[in-house]
Amino acid sequence: MKYTKTEEAQNKVYQDSIQGTKFTKTRDINDTHLQGNVGATYHELVEIFGEPTRYEPDEYENKIDALWAIKFEDGTVATIYNYKNGLNYLGAVGKRVSEISMWNVGGLDERAVTMVNDEVIDWTHRLLDTGKSTNNLVAS
Repeated sequence: MKYTKTEEAQNKVYQDSIQGTKFTKTRDINDTHLQGNVGATYHELVEIFGEPTRYEPDEYENKIDALWAIKFEDGTVATIYNYKNGLNYLGAVGKRVSEISMWNVGGLDERAVTMVNDEVIDWTHRLLDTGKSTNNLVAS
């Protein structure tokens, strides 16, 4: 992964070393709502955006298993999450996060979807440029 991590104001700042895009994790996701989707595996999202917030079955009304909440340097806030398709909501017939390949993207507007998808595409291109495959990521 070609992201460098630095500390700014006690928040992790992730910087894409090729495109220069910066984003931080945020808790300010008020008024965000579904804007679109991103196709990526859980492990790809962890590589790109870091570890998500993981929810236990009794939290957040059982509808979400994992959530990334990020703020890009231009101020765009995006959330990436599964909704009603995981073990928390469906029990034994639900998907483990490692089996989810289509995630909801929330935000204040459609720019959130564009920014998230651009990061995934850029990461995939960099990975392929190194001769690696996303199949090399280990599922847990």
